[in-house]
Amino acid sequence: MDEMGKIEDMAKGKQPKHTSTGRTTIAGHMQQGSKLTPPMAALPNIELQSWKDDRLPEMLWAALIVSYFEQPTALRLMARAISYLGEQKKSESEESPVSVGCDVTHTGLSQMEDSFLREFLSRLTPDEKCRAVLRPLLLLEDLPARDAWIEAVRMQPEPEDWRDLMQAVAVTLDHQSQEATDCRYARVRAALLGGRLHMPREKIDELVAYPNVELRKVRPSIRATEGSMGMMFQGSVSHEWPSKFWGQCLRDTECWSLQVETSNPKLPQVGTTLTRVQEVRQLLIGHCNQTRSSTAADARHDTAFGVGLYSLNALEDLLRIGTGNTVSARFGLRSLVDNLITLAYLTHKDDLQLWKSYRVFGAGQAKLQYLKLEGDVTQPSYVDLATLQNLANEDTWEEFLQIELGHWEKSNTRKMSEDAGVKDFYDRFYGWTSTYLHGHWGAIRDTVFDTCGNPLHRLHRIPRTAPRSLPDVVPDAAACMDKILEIISRCYPDFPHRVTI
Repeated sequence: MDEMGKIEDMAKGKQPKHTSTGRTTIAGHMQQGSKLTPPMAALPNIELQSWKDDRLPEMLWAALIVSYFEQPTALRLMARAISYLGEQKKSESEESPVSVGCDVTHTGLSQMEDSFLREFLSRLTPDEKCRAVLRPLLLLEDLPARDAWIEAVRMQPEPEDWRDLMQAVAVTLDHQSQEATDCRYARVRAALLGGRLHMPREKIDELVAYPNVELRKVRPSIRATEGSMGMMFQGSVSHEWPSKFWGQCLRDTECWSLQVETSNPKLPQVGTTLTRVQEVRQLLIGHCNQTRSSTAADARHDTAFGVGLYSLNALEDLLRIGTGNTVSARFGLRSLVDNLITLAYLTHKDDLQLWKSYRVFGAGQAKLQYLKLEGDVTQPSYVDLATLQNLANEDTWEEFLQIELGHWEKSNTRKMSEDAGVKDFYDRFYGWTSTYLHGHWGAIRDTVFDTCGNPLHRLHRIPRTAPRSLPDVVPDAAACMDKILEIISRCYPDFPHRVTI
């Protein structure tokens, strides 16, 4: 929740609004209370629609064609059928009792007058090869106008047709792929020829000449136009058929895991070793003893070296074989960042009362937990009550020890990192590790689910059969540890030793 504060550092100066990949930067988002909203999401009266979920199933006939034929052949075949509808629309008289229609989605075709539909389908199936390409449609039990498709294809579906249907969906699942754009172009062209879509002459000429035009300019226009047709033509897309299509695909085809390989995998980094961490611990203990000036309670000295040694313990835990790639390793890294920010803040302020406040807060937490658990019949196994009681009474008798229920500095981690000059560590390591610590959806999705590799399952999530090996946290943990040692060295010069190899 700390990240919901004002992002003054992003707002200062002229920050770019978009990255080199076209994504909106943090500075390009608008802050509305506790939310950062990208510009597109702030548009009024916008209704989100899904090509993958709703509109792709409506253009399966086109997807099959563009996935099998080369682009020029596929576009010519689709244009042949769509041009027929345009010709009939032109010849329509005002007195004609039947409208040709220009909606070439599966739902739209099913609502077309029977003779026009059959002629349209005959234009798509001029030979046996074209009929075979469209044959997978007959696998679909609830296909709109299924009888008309059966008559046009004149073949029985085969089990291997599921493979061809998978291929068609795979290449068009991404709404920006060339194949998906060609399908969407067919829908736009039909609406244009049918008189339901109006645009400037220049735009019409570009569409008619597609794909022999400036594609970087025309393809986004095609996708934007097709995407808006659902709002312009209410009822042109039905949620009934897409839902039935995806439902049958789930029933009749199997899941399998999609092993996603990164295009640019990171080389493993050593970070540090167990031997080096143990060496630094002994050196830090020696430095602690050399800089101690009294046996009295010294909040500054105890805290500085305590945080350092505690952090080395956490880092040593992360160096156990295989641990750095686990979920719990993210907890350890988050703990190290917390330690780093706390120590950096205390050192930056360097106020004796603040050092004491931190120490008293910790004793109060021990007292609070002890009092909560004292009368509990079922004692937890992770902690010993006698230890809690000793910690609570170490500096002050607990009857005089107040319990602080808020933050010991009445601040938050993000603000403390800014004040202490370690916001870069906060930005790099705190936010995403916190999602694992709190069990937020991003961490759960990243850890226990795989993506289904069956295109007919819409890239849905399937449980992993074994835990995923996550990226190693040790190099990052070592960097945090080095920063902690640097801060200790500023408090009690001179400690030059670091853990990173």
